[in-house]
Order: sequence, then C-alpha cells, then structure tokens
Amino acid sequence: MTIFIPGNTAVENTRNLAQSALPNAPVVADEPRPPRRTTEVRARVGALLRTAAQRQQRLADRIDPVRDCAPQPG
Repeated sequence: MTIFIPGNTAVENTRNLAQSALPNAPVVADEPRPPRRTTEVRARVGALLRTAAQRQQRLADRIDPVRDCAPQPG
C-alpha cells in the first residue's frame, strides 16, 4: 500500500520535470568578457574623477563661499 502525500509528489514531479529538460536544453556558449581595466587605467580614471570633483568644489566655493553649516547671525 502506498501512502499519498501531496508535498512529496509535488517535489518528485518537479525533480522529474527538471531532469527531463536537461538533456534537451540548448548549449549556449559564454560571451567573451571584455578585458578588465589595468591598474594604470584605474589610477588615471581615479585621478580624473578627483580632479573633476575638486573643480566642482572650487566653482561651488566661488558661488557660495560660506562652507560651515552654523546659522548666520541676523
């Protein structure tokens, strides 16, 4: 006599479906990855970003030279 348990049947059906699909699955080759940036390129990009941030800070200081957050009197 077999005891019918819905949870076990669902798990078994899922496993059977997954295993039956594997042999017929198409083989897709991995796309070649572009080469990673070298240390020199990363250093140059970092320097460029720091320079841009410093320039923006200087422009912001020209527009509004007050840098502290303390309330101004008056």
